Amino acid sequence: MKLKFLISSLFALALTAGAQSVSDPVLMTINGKQVTKSEFEYSFHKNGNVEGAVEKKTVEEYVPMFINYKLKVAAAEAAGMDTLTSFRKEFHTYRDMQLTPYLVDQEFIDSIARMVYDNTVKKLNGQDLIETAHILIKLPQNASEAEKQAAKLKADSIHTAIVAGADFGDMARRFSADPGSAAKGGQLPLVGPGAFVKEYEDAAYALQKGQMSAPVLSPFGYHIIKMTDRKPIDPFDTLRVEIIDMLKKQNIEEASSQHRIQKIVEASGGRLTREAVLDSVMNAHIVDNAELRYLIQEYHDGLLLYEVSKQKVWDVAATDTLGLEQWYKAHKADYAWERPRFKGFVFHCKNPKQAKKVKKMLKKYGDGDWRKELKQQFNADSVCVSVSGPYLCQEGENRFVDAYAFKTGKPVAPIKGYAATGVCGTVMKQPKSWLDVKPQVTADYQAQKEKEWVEDLRRRFSFSVDEAVLKTIQ
Repeated sequence: MKLKFLISSLFALALTAGAQSVSDPVLMTINGKQVTKSEFEYSFHKNGNVEGAVEKKTVEEYVPMFINYKLKVAAAEAAGMDTLTSFRKEFHTYRDMQLTPYLVDQEFIDSIARMVYDNTVKKLNGQDLIETAHILIKLPQNASEAEKQAAKLKADSIHTAIVAGADFGDMARRFSADPGSAAKGGQLPLVGPGAFVKEYEDAAYALQKGQMSAPVLSPFGYHIIKMTDRKPIDPFDTLRVEIIDMLKKQNIEEASSQHRIQKIVEASGGRLTREAVLDSVMNAHIVDNAELRYLIQEYHDGLLLYEVSKQKVWDVAATDTLGLEQWYKAHKADYAWERPRFKGFVFHCKNPKQAKKVKKMLKKYGDGDWRKELKQQFNADSVCVSVSGPYLCQEGENRFVDAYAFKTGKPVAPIKGYAATGVCGTVMKQPKSWLDVKPQVTADYQAQKEKEWVEDLRRRFSFSVDEAVLKTIQ
């Protein structure tokens, strides 16, 4: 436990290192921890004063919200949540992502780029890169002779039209069965040997730039191929940036960071761990990089806030059925409906004679395992009855409920494949229990529990604000 406390303390010290200065005075002290003006401003401008926000806050309005936030984090730390393996694992995963740019090993990336280039050169084996366009007249693999002859005739007629002056790209857009390239006038990307089936590749490499082949049969059908460009591969220095850009899309920077960390660990002869290396990198950069420091701090605190709120408020309130029921009874007027609701199910039957049995089943098992009964009684061998719900909806929210429960509007035809439609349930003018307004009751009860919790935190933990510093915040 002492070791865990030490690790946690060192982390806190690291994040606050270099933060205090004459130009960045302490604005608040919360449970013994100092909060600088710049940290508050970072949070305020990011969360409380954003253009387009639903409800923008003034500095004075944001201060108590920020204090409450920090008090919840203090409660989580006091409970040791920041020392849990699960927390540290998730936090370090995020933190390490933020540190990746500071560990990029350009030498490693260059070596991988060179390897990619050399492998491509080897695969080309002296041959050109080719860029082709094609028109595909598709054939199924088990095509009959008649289908083959029809496809060949169509390919020949298109080829003849192009030779006579028709535009290749226009003909590809109109007749090619390869939708990906047809939209681009038949154009395919620049590739090397092995990118196409043998029949296509042999015919393509026999062409010079600007030439077009006669129809070529491959396992896909007939191709009319046009060579739009062919050239030897460019030198590595010419392609280096392009290859590296491609590698970046495949997370080469993260891989290079991991490679660099491993090199440092190995060079230390066992004195350093991966974690120690990353701690060192963080400490080296957060002193002069407030954005990085507060971003990491924000995620650290956010994880703790979520976990402590879940344990102290959300889960407690959501599972306190007695408390929820009592809250509803005490505030019943707040949950009154302006319009009636239908509570129940909508069902569809292939056999209209089943409707009564379905209603009987839903009345008996609607509050329990009705899906199991539905399968056993009606859908053992095939789906004969479809049931959806339970619903709690007002008029205008479900066409079947409107027609069969509220009995408004025009009759609704059964859905395709079913002969009869009906509903099973009750139209209620007002909620009969808190369960009928469970989401609203739960949200309000949680809000009350959070209010009580915050009041308790404000009594348990110390906090103060330097009003003179506060007045300097814009």
